[in-house]
Amino acid sequence: MLLEIIPVKRIGLIMLLFLSVSAFASGNQTHQMAVQLTGSTIYQTVATAAGAQAKAQDAKSSEKAVASASHADYDKIDPEFKGIGPGNNTLPFIIALVVFILATVMGRRKKCKAPKVMMLVALLSLGYIAKITYVEARALGRQHGYAPVQPIWFSHKVHVTQNGIDCEYCHVDARTSRHAGIPSLNVCMNCHSQVKEGTISGKQEIAKIYEHLGYNPQTMQYDKPGKPIEWVKVHNLPDHVYFNHAQHVQAGKVECQECHGPVEKMNRVVEYKELAMGDFCLDCHRKRGIDTSNPYYKHYKFKELKEKQGIDKITVDKIGGADCSSCHY
Repeated sequence: MLLEIIPVKRIGLIMLLFLSVSAFASGNQTHQMAVQLTGSTIYQTVATAAGAQAKAQDAKSSEKAVASASHADYDKIDPEFKGIGPGNNTLPFIIALVVFILATVMGRRKKCKAPKVMMLVALLSLGYIAKITYVEARALGRQHGYAPVQPIWFSHKVHVTQNGIDCEYCHVDARTSRHAGIPSLNVCMNCHSQVKEGTISGKQEIAKIYEHLGYNPQTMQYDKPGKPIEWVKVHNLPDHVYFNHAQHVQAGKVECQECHGPVEKMNRVVEYKELAMGDFCLDCHRKRGIDTSNPYYKHYKFKELKEKQGIDKITVDKIGGADCSSCHY
């Protein structure tokens, strides 16, 4: 009955329209949703619920609700860093799969008046399904676009860009250790023993530092029990990958932004680069030259190596930077 009312070609066009909507959703709205659901959207939901409960609570509870609401206002992903990563492709995948099944079934019907149209729709749907499958498989185990909410709002944009604090002042271990390190609260107190109010967040976020340290800003004494801050790690590599910050920062002279992106512009940190082995790490090792004046390389016979391989530039991959055992062992 339905086929008699709606021509088959028109049904095919409708399917193509659904497929186009699916692709558009994958490229725009679901990208933002995948990142925002881990952060500001949740905070806004919590803040709304807190505001509803505040009417039935005393003045102290009301102040907490206001604080939660204000936290949602400034703990957002900056517009220029939204949409990073593969996004959420669940809905586009389902739409493409339904279109593929319908087009295949209708195209095989004997009464189908436009089997070529149905075949075209099925092929386009299958191609789009393959694309989503590739994107999701590539992202497996990676966290490109990951932007978790931290227990204390810390803006790199405020501290680095506005106040001019060097990355290694806080992440001092990056120059001497495998790990960049999380700065101790004592480092925070180098400034915040005097700076007790933020230009954006006011007093509430700095007060959390005092609370975790057991510090009383009135008496300037550590007269209460402290507790560690449970920061959420943003950049996570697989367990089978070895990466040494000191080797890259000291020997390689790699700037922080080359791997972490423009963190100095972020209010909320996002994993900006896709830390992929082939397209990122190995690609860098094949292009980056090494500092031959480094005393570590004094026993390397670079002149002979250049003559033997017929090259003008010694890159990292030429001295073992592309060997599997360098990062996987």
